[in-house]
Amino acid sequence: MRFFGCWILLPATALLALIAWWHRRPNKLHNPRTWIVQGAVGGIIAAFAYDLYRVPFVIGGAPLFKPFPRFGELLLGSSEPRWLVHSLGWTYHFSNGAALGIMFLAMITFLRRPTFFMGAIIWALFVELLLLLTPYPAFFGFSIGPKFLFLTASAHLVFGVTLGAYCRRMFSSSHRTTAGTT
Repeated sequence: MRFFGCWILLPATALLALIAWWHRRPNKLHNPRTWIVQGAVGGIIAAFAYDLYRVPFVIGGAPLFKPFPRFGELLLGSSEPRWLVHSLGWTYHFSNGAALGIMFLAMITFLRRPTFFMGAIIWALFVELLLLLTPYPAFFGFSIGPKFLFLTASAHLVFGVTLGAYCRRMFSSSHRTTAGTT
């Protein structure tokens, strides 16, 4: 993961920033700058909502934030200093939220009549389903039972609702004039 963080994630982030700068036309829905900037903002806001939703469960003992320091360790290649491990892990987590927001906006704009709200919910739950099909739960020692499935699916639902509400609010009036209703 350290190789990924240094040689793929950072250059890809720089490339996205360059693309957004290159396409600095007005904030139109079919503009790559819009997908990148508004998708990243919406994804980060949705990731915050996702985490806020999970806080009561974490306080109750659910290890839902357990992966973040491990992400930091994998990116840093070390478990010390802890402040840096946690900072890198949480930064990586929010970069995932930004990436999911960018992917969602880039995909949804190809529809003739994008449905931001339901589309974002379906997107978030689809991402969760894909995550459950990977070694991710086993790698972090999560047992996949009803409680885990409820917590993780409902958190991704919150992510989708938040991302969808953000996108609908950002684009509903400008989009109605160009392609019908949202």
